[in-house]
Amino acid sequence: MISVIVPIYNVENYLRPCVDSILNSTYRDIELILVDDGSTDASPSICDQYAGIDSRVRVIHKVNQGVSEARNTGLDAAEGDFIMFVDGDDVIHPNMIQVLYQAINDGDYDFSMVKGKKAHVSQFESELNDESIGLSAAHKQLSQRDLMTYIMGPSWVDFQYIVVWNKLFRRNLIKGLEFKNTGSEDAEWSTRMCLLMNNAVIVDAEMYYWVQREGSFTHMGMRPVAIDRINSYLICLNDIPKENKFYRALSLEKLYKVILHTRYNADGTKYVDDVKSLATRVYRQTVNEYLMSRMNWKNKWGLLFLFYFPSIHRRFMKRKQSK
Repeated sequence: MISVIVPIYNVENYLRPCVDSILNSTYRDIELILVDDGSTDASPSICDQYAGIDSRVRVIHKVNQGVSEARNTGLDAAEGDFIMFVDGDDVIHPNMIQVLYQAINDGDYDFSMVKGKKAHVSQFESELNDESIGLSAAHKQLSQRDLMTYIMGPSWVDFQYIVVWNKLFRRNLIKGLEFKNTGSEDAEWSTRMCLLMNNAVIVDAEMYYWVQREGSFTHMGMRPVAIDRINSYLICLNDIPKENKFYRALSLEKLYKVILHTRYNADGTKYVDDVKSLATRVYRQTVNEYLMSRMNWKNKWGLLFLFYFPSIHRRFMKRKQSK
C-alpha cells in the first residue's frame, strides 16, 4: 500500500481538485492521509466529507504548526510500505502514482520521481484526460552524488530534485526522518534523505501540477520565512559529515548564493538589517572552510567578491533581470 500525505492549510478553493486527482488515480491501493493543520476556512469540513465517502481517506485535525509538522504527523500515521507527499493546492495526473510505483520497483530503487509543472488550472485540464502520459516515458538512474549536486543547484530543473511532492519513497528509507521548521524545509530534509539513499530513478514525464496561486508562500514577497532560507542551508551544511569535502563544497556554494539572493531581495525592505546581520554571522561561521573548500575557484572568488561588494551585486542582478 502507498500512503499519500497531504498537508492542508486554508486551501478550500483548491482542495477538491487536489483530493479528486489522488482518489482518481489508476493505482488504487492507497491510503490518503489529509492533515488539516488548523485551517480556519472550509478545508476541515471538506476533508471530513471525503472521509465519509471513501474508506481510503483518513483525516487528522491538528493545531496549526506549519507544513513541516503536518507532514511529520502524516508520517507518524502512515501505514503504507511507500510514502508520497502532495501539497493541498496541487493536482497530480491519474497515472502518476502507478508510474512512480512501477519505476521504483523496476530497479529496486530507494525512491522514484516524475517532473513537476508550474501551471494555472486551465492549463492542465486537458492533460488530466490523456491516458497515455507517463506510461512510455524514459527512465534515468540517479546516484547519490547526482542528487546532492542537484539539491545544491540553482535552477528550476534542480528545484524539482529538492521538493518532496513529486516523488515516491520507500518507507524504510525515510522512517524516522522528520521535517524541521525552516525556511527551506524540503531542501534540508532532502539533504538528509540523500545521505541515506543509494540510487533512485527519474521518469521523464510532467505529471505533478504545481498550481500557481496568489497568497501562497512561493508568491509572497520578502518575509521572515524567506530570510530563514539562509539558516536552512546552513543546517544543510551541518547535516553533511565533515569528511565529505565534495558535498560540503556544494553546500557552501549554495549557502553563499542564497545569502546573496536573500540580501538582494531584502534591499529596500524593512528586513534589510536583519538579513545583513544574519549574513555576517553565517559568514563568520563558515568563511574558513569556504576558503579551503574544493569549490570551483572561479565560483569561490566570484561569490566572495559579490559578498564583499553588495553594490556591484545589485548592479549585476538588475542588468541580468533587464535582459
